[in-house]
Amino acid sequence: MKNIFFSTLFAVTTVLVSAQMPDGPPDNEKVESLRIAFLTNYLDLTSEESQKFWPVYNQMRDELKVVMDKEMNLKKDKDFSKMSDAELNQVMKDHFDNEQKILDTKKKYAEEFKKVLPLRKVVLLADAENEFKRKLLEHAKDRKGPGGVRE
Repeated sequence: MKNIFFSTLFAVTTVLVSAQMPDGPPDNEKVESLRIAFLTNYLDLTSEESQKFWPVYNQMRDELKVVMDKEMNLKKDKDFSKMSDAELNQVMKDHFDNEQKILDTKKKYAEEFKKVLPLRKVVLLADAENEFKRKLLEHAKDRKGPGGVRE
């Protein structure tokens, strides 16, 4: 199992480096391919589990993206220093509503995942996603020199 993990880690790092455009972010398709490989290996999904898991996972991500896009737009181009207390309260309420929607969506899909995966793998999913994000952030950080400037 450790050999598979380290092989995957090496592959992820290699592909991330090659997916990196000279001055831009990694290619989204390649990052998604890496996510699939990483989560599949981290969760040790069988081919039967994969066939059932990925459609549910992709549906969850689509739902979460809608809420996260709302959250991004909530604060986009807003000058909080010029807003009234009532407007600020509404922004704060909307933010907490979005956070609750994210949590509710994750709870809903945890139940869906339990229908297609063993409970141990459902519990490991959050760790797997966090580990993948951490590796992406590490990679991005490594590509920048001192002061956050790309080398």
